[in-house]
Amino acid sequence: MNRPKQAPVRRPSAVPKPSAHPPPGDFIALGSKGQANDSKAAVTLLKPTPAGLPSERKREGSAALSSTSGLTGLTKRPKLSSTPPLSALGRLAEAAVAEKRAISPSIKEPSVIPIEVVPTVLVDEIEAAEAEGNDDRIEGVLCGAVKQLKMNRAKPDPTLYLSLMYLAKIKPNIFATEGVIEALCSLLRRDASINFKAKGNSLVSVLACNLLMAAYEEDENWPEIFVKVYIEDSLGERIWVDSPHCKTFVENIQTAFSTKMPPKSMLLHGEAGRSGGDLSAGSSPHPAMAEEEDSQSELLIAEEKMSPEQEGQLMPRYDDLAESVEEYVLDMLRDQLNRRQPMDNVSRNLLRLLTATCGYKEVRLMAVQRLEMWLQNPKLTRPAQDLLMSVCMNCNTHGSEDMEVISNLIKIRLKPKVLLNHYMLCVRELLNAHRDNLGTMVKFVIFNELSNARNPNNMQVLYTVLQHSSELAPKFLAMVFQDLLTNKEDYLRASRALLREIIKQTKHEINFQAFCLGLMQERKEAQYTDMEFKERFVIHITDLLAVSMMLGITAQVKEAGIAWDKGEKKNLEVLRSFQNQIAAIQRDAVWWLHTVVPSISKLAPKDYVHCLHKVLFTEQPETYYKWDNWPPESDRNFFLRLCSEVPILEDTLMRILVIGLSRDLPLGPADAMELADHLVKRAAAVQADDVEVLRVERIQLIDAVLNLCTYHHPENIQLPPGYQPPNLAISTLYWKAWPLLLVVAAFNPENIGLAAWEEYPTLKMLMEMVMTNNYSYPPCTLTDEETRNEMINRELQISQREKQEILAFEGHLAAASTKQTITESSSLLLSQLTSLDPQGPPRRPPPHVLEQVKSLNQSLRLGHLLCRSRHPDFLLNIIQRQASSQSMPWLADLVQSSEGSLDVLPVQCLCEFLLHDAADESASGEEEEEGESKEQRAKKRQRQQKQRQLLGRLQDLLLGPRADEQTTCEVLDYFLRRLSSSQVASRVLAMKGLSLVLSEGGLHDGEEKDHPMEEDSGDSELLQGYQWLLRDLPRLPLFDSVRATTSLALQQAIHMETDPQTISAYLVYLSQYAPIEDQGQHNDLSLDVARLIVERSTIMSHLFSKLSYCAESEAVLVALLSIFSRYVKRMRQSKEGEEVYSWSESQDQVFLRWTSGETATMHILVVHAMVILLTLGPPQGEGDFCALLDIWFPEKKPLPTAFLVDTSEEALLLPDWLKLRMIRSEVPRLVDAALQDLEPQQLLLFVQSFGIPVSSMSKLLQYLDQAVSHDPQTLEQNIMDKNYMAHLVEVQHERGATGGQTFHSLLTTSLPTRQDSADTPRPKTSPETPQGQSRIRALTQIRVLGPEDDLAGMFLQLFPLNPDPRWQNSNPRPISLVLQQALGQELARIRQGNTQVSGVTARLLQAVAALMNSPHSGALVMAMHRNHFISCPLMRQLYQYQRCVPQDTTFSSLFFKVLMQMLQWLENPAVEDGPLRAQLKSFAVQYSSRHRISDVRGGFLHLAEALAFHHDPDAVSSTVRAIIATLKSGEKCNVEAELISKVLQGLIETRSPYLEEVLTVLFSVTAESTARFPVMRPIAVVCSLLLQEKEEAPVKKELDSSSAEAARLGPSSGLLNDWLEMLDPEIISSCPDLQQKLLFSWNKTKGYSGSQVPSFRPYLLALLTHQSSWTTLHQCIRILLCKNREQRFDPSASLDFLWACIHIPRIWQGRDQRTPQLSGKTLPGPSPADLPAAARAARACA
Repeated sequence: MNRPKQAPVRRPSAVPKPSAHPPPGDFIALGSKGQANDSKAAVTLLKPTPAGLPSERKREGSAALSSTSGLTGLTKRPKLSSTPPLSALGRLAEAAVAEKRAISPSIKEPSVIPIEVVPTVLVDEIEAAEAEGNDDRIEGVLCGAVKQLKMNRAKPDPTLYLSLMYLAKIKPNIFATEGVIEALCSLLRRDASINFKAKGNSLVSVLACNLLMAAYEEDENWPEIFVKVYIEDSLGERIWVDSPHCKTFVENIQTAFSTKMPPKSMLLHGEAGRSGGDLSAGSSPHPAMAEEEDSQSELLIAEEKMSPEQEGQLMPRYDDLAESVEEYVLDMLRDQLNRRQPMDNVSRNLLRLLTATCGYKEVRLMAVQRLEMWLQNPKLTRPAQDLLMSVCMNCNTHGSEDMEVISNLIKIRLKPKVLLNHYMLCVRELLNAHRDNLGTMVKFVIFNELSNARNPNNMQVLYTVLQHSSELAPKFLAMVFQDLLTNKEDYLRASRALLREIIKQTKHEINFQAFCLGLMQERKEAQYTDMEFKERFVIHITDLLAVSMMLGITAQVKEAGIAWDKGEKKNLEVLRSFQNQIAAIQRDAVWWLHTVVPSISKLAPKDYVHCLHKVLFTEQPETYYKWDNWPPESDRNFFLRLCSEVPILEDTLMRILVIGLSRDLPLGPADAMELADHLVKRAAAVQADDVEVLRVERIQLIDAVLNLCTYHHPENIQLPPGYQPPNLAISTLYWKAWPLLLVVAAFNPENIGLAAWEEYPTLKMLMEMVMTNNYSYPPCTLTDEETRNEMINRELQISQREKQEILAFEGHLAAASTKQTITESSSLLLSQLTSLDPQGPPRRPPPHVLEQVKSLNQSLRLGHLLCRSRHPDFLLNIIQRQASSQSMPWLADLVQSSEGSLDVLPVQCLCEFLLHDAADESASGEEEEEGESKEQRAKKRQRQQKQRQLLGRLQDLLLGPRADEQTTCEVLDYFLRRLSSSQVASRVLAMKGLSLVLSEGGLHDGEEKDHPMEEDSGDSELLQGYQWLLRDLPRLPLFDSVRATTSLALQQAIHMETDPQTISAYLVYLSQYAPIEDQGQHNDLSLDVARLIVERSTIMSHLFSKLSYCAESEAVLVALLSIFSRYVKRMRQSKEGEEVYSWSESQDQVFLRWTSGETATMHILVVHAMVILLTLGPPQGEGDFCALLDIWFPEKKPLPTAFLVDTSEEALLLPDWLKLRMIRSEVPRLVDAALQDLEPQQLLLFVQSFGIPVSSMSKLLQYLDQAVSHDPQTLEQNIMDKNYMAHLVEVQHERGATGGQTFHSLLTTSLPTRQDSADTPRPKTSPETPQGQSRIRALTQIRVLGPEDDLAGMFLQLFPLNPDPRWQNSNPRPISLVLQQALGQELARIRQGNTQVSGVTARLLQAVAALMNSPHSGALVMAMHRNHFISCPLMRQLYQYQRCVPQDTTFSSLFFKVLMQMLQWLENPAVEDGPLRAQLKSFAVQYSSRHRISDVRGGFLHLAEALAFHHDPDAVSSTVRAIIATLKSGEKCNVEAELISKVLQGLIETRSPYLEEVLTVLFSVTAESTARFPVMRPIAVVCSLLLQEKEEAPVKKELDSSSAEAARLGPSSGLLNDWLEMLDPEIISSCPDLQQKLLFSWNKTKGYSGSQVPSFRPYLLALLTHQSSWTTLHQCIRILLCKNREQRFDPSASLDFLWACIHIPRIWQGRDQRTPQLSGKTLPGPSPADLPAAARAARACA
């Protein structure tokens, strides 16, 4: 029985019969296997049989019910695309005719005679009739089957209904005949014969529905009989209308009503949804229903969504019969509703039918009028709620009926909360149904609220509407308020009250911005265009806008505002949101006043300005609450302040400016500027980090503001043709515009600020002022004095030209109107206008503007805002412009004031501040600590704390987790650039800064590490003070990104640095970390280091001196060797044709070729540097040294050859100076290489050089011997002084050198006498005796001095007064050794701290002093001069002793006296220079500088004596330095003017470089003594010096007149002139008598045709005329022209001066040029007529 059967094709035309017989009875499985679950569900849902039946009946029933899966299969089978065959359509012809007839009042019974057959053969009968083509029989058999079903409704035969289902599956078309349809529809009607109580089985009705659905599934036009049976069942028991198994059929019928049904989730299913309909009141439910309700509701939820097959089956079926169906439905419903029956007795099913037919507007209208009663009826509440939802959802036409529906809906009053909530849901659906419903709804609600029959639910409805449509609802609400304000009666007070109530009831949940924008929309309706009170309308709308803005202050906003006032930051988001909302509303309001209001009405200017001020909250407070006293008095001021302290949007500001520029609108330019200025400053005061208060994007704002200042002359005045009026601005507005733009620029640095900085110099100047907090003109950022003067002069020129242009312009205006002549005094515009050239030179701001800018900066922190801008970086621009040209105190203030915001400052700024602080600390030192007050200490602590904070920030940028490449490079680059500065202080500061920043220990570590760095430590710890470079710098996280720049900076620094230890550290670093991956970098490194080695010989000799050789020297040598070793290996590996150097002008590269075949191209300096390094000898680890030595000087191989790169000529690889270095070295291979192929003259040159080791000298002498044997003539020709050369060879033999005997014999052959005498004095030692043995033997034979020894006699033995003219004298060596040993032992004891000394040194000095005072002192000094090799060591020992006992003033003064006496003899021009003289000079200089002159006057006397007699520059300079040091230390200057003048005159004559420094010190320390000694005044000193020159000049007749003065003063004349100009800019005002002599005195001497004019006089006269005030000039003219003057003046000078006074135009500008500080008020100048007469008088006098 359970055989699967192939699914047949729908409506076949010729389907082959199935091979199997039709099912005999119980069960046929239809559909696919996957439908098993559906059948199970159906079994549990449909149990029509009572529980008390026998078990067989149960089995039958269960089988029957399980087979209903075929029924569900009918509704869910896929729709096929094949068209039905024509034969099937032919059968439907009759039915189609029947469908077109009018609907009869009742449904007819079937008209076909039924043919009853046994259910088991039903399928066979149908197939047989179909085969015969007997359609009538088919129809009859089917009607018979229906009849059988009808007769057995309670228990239909399973075989029968399963066969019908089978037929519907395979042959659906056979059911589509009129007779069958009528028969099936009769099954859908309630059978009156069935007992009312017994409801019966719904299976038959469900089967009929599904058979009809199967038959009509493909048809678009269904018969109306379906609607009739649907309505009948809907109003009846709803047996199949509510059955889920008939859902598809029912929904297709409902398409006739076009009703949008609410989703099942919205419907309230209480008793609904059962398989049977609900019972009317009083009926009892079916016994089986209770247990089925839960599962039934689950099914409904499960079936909420339609499957794709069901969606395909659902389509409009009644388009052609829509009118007749509607008419029938409406008749039925009217009939039901108009029945005379109590309202309580209305059936729920009627309400459900109304719910289904709400697609008809008449139905909606009928339903809504009764809804309120039904909703309040407890029995009907749920279906009435569904009906309400359906009415709202289908109210989608917005016709007059629907507007009536909405009006009725608004009037419904509901109290229970459940009903109210549902009502609000329905309101939402109503708003979704049609877009125009929203406006109508809002309008009806507001009008209902204002009516007498007010619905208490209005506000809740409005709240729902506002929540539903937050953007549109406020707009429609605003339109209603607009409508209210158009009435003739004044509705403003009522509107304000209503608006407040709405906001209160809707909990402020309204989009205020949308509401206000709605209030401002332009309306084109007739009631608006014909409105009578348009001005009142605009003013009232403005008032509502202000009220709306204040209504936006919720409790949370109020609380946040109060907290903000207290300085607390809570609920800031709420406050910021409110502020932005007000700003947006104000922007819209200004737009409305600008564009909409002028089109509504032409307001009076007063009203227009009132409206503008009111929306911007700049109007008087009472205008906001005068209508109804809201806000209340307690909140008024707070509310108004909250609404006014808001940001201003760009559009608001721009529109205000545009309104001010518009001639059609009543706001004038001055008012617009005032308003804009107020709004900008008000918004700027609200600034905070979390809100943009003044955001402006458009650069055009600058032009708009400046255009407001423009002056426009009256249009009715005609200017002369061709005259172009100047661009002028109204001064008050012009100087209001710049501060306004300054504020805007500070808040928008990236666009407005950048444009101002680049294009508007005046604004840039103001920006710099607020950034530097310096409000002077010219700004302090101009450091160059010349530039500052240029700016001042340019401002004077511009203001003068501006004055002329304004006067000319006003003259033209007056000529065209009043005919009045305009002068400076009568001008009206001169004080009111200024030039409008915003992109021209910066103008001087008036003082009140500077004050205003200063106060703005203090209140709004504009400078801080501009300083923290990084793009563009204004602060960095200023810092880089000023660089280190001057101190930047404002920068320190800026860093101090930026509390916690160091990250906003550029790193260069932080670095500059760090250096600034370090410099301050080193300058102040620790001396101030004793006298510091508490405040100073507190400030110092604060500064140290700031410095630690700053240091932490910089270290974080370098070492912290946020370190990035850019900031690391910026910080290090700032310091590294200063390492190559030419100033020592700058380099030291940079190193200090680097050590602070790079050492992780912070400030304290940095302070500790400074001390070892400053000391010259020779400890074993290697370069301890440079750990920042060698240890900390490479540890940086981003070290790789700064390696290249660091190396480059250090390569430049090694050429500027003078501290050997610092250079050592740099070289060690470069050897370890310099990037050499790139060939160019490697070339640069090697060349820079080579230049250091070759060109800075002093540094090299200090680094590698044997006296100071230490571990550091060793490390530096290793570093240098490694640098060059790597380089030369790389260069030897490069290919021959490879370009390793770019072509340059100085072709110093050489091409090298080794015998082994390798080649290289490198700079010749690099080669020389490597050879110099090799001459220093090997360090401890010889790796690189040996490698380099093997490369350049291979053993037993020739040296590499070198060729010039540019000319290919062979180059000299080892010049003579380098060979000499090689010979002096202790590396044998180098010495041998240097001595190869030497010419005789080179050998002679080298043998005479100093510092050659004994071994090298031996080799040199051997080479000389070879040269004698090879070419004696050439050698002899090159010897200039054989006597000296022979002596030299003997001395070298004494040192222990061997060889040279042949060369010596060549020298001595021509000197027989000398040879004889040379043999006698040396019996003791021979050249073969080792040098060390003879030295030891000599030391053992030295005797010890006793107290009785005659030291003066011994001294005379050393230096005999009458020497033998021959050089070989009796040997003085033993005596000198005795003296040296005694002095040395005493010196050693003193150095060890032993004060018990024998006094030999003091006795010897006394003996020498006695000899110096004897008549033979000159001869003795000459003997010492000749025997300097003996005298120099003795004098040095005396000097060392004097240094060790500085407390012994007797010894020191006696030693200095002896020194000076010896120098007197040695400085005789006849005496040639020698070592003794140089040594004594050095001792004298060091003594003078160490022993500061205690008395200034004594120092001046000593200096005057030195200048008058000695003429020794060193002695003079040491004395001068001592005097300067004494004066600087605070010593009082107790010196007469004559002595000072004498000293200065001497310094001028000797052309001393210390002249200017002496003058500076003198003039600074004599300020307090000038009152007692007027002659001491600096100006008097300078004038007297110049006057002395002037008086002495004519005496020197033998000199050429042009060079007479130059011979005395030289360049000092110009120096004195400069001093005079600086001390007294007016030249003649401070010391009138002296200065008159200087300028005008006349010295006419004999033998001279005229007076000698000093060269400085024309310059001083020019300064007098250009820089003096009228007072001084007037006084000068009066003195010159005075009759009873005491002295004669030079007529030429006088006339020149007077001529200049007449002809120089600047004098006639009537103002001072450079007024001295003590000058009085300026006097009015003489009239121009006076001066020519004065000039004539002067000529007459002359």
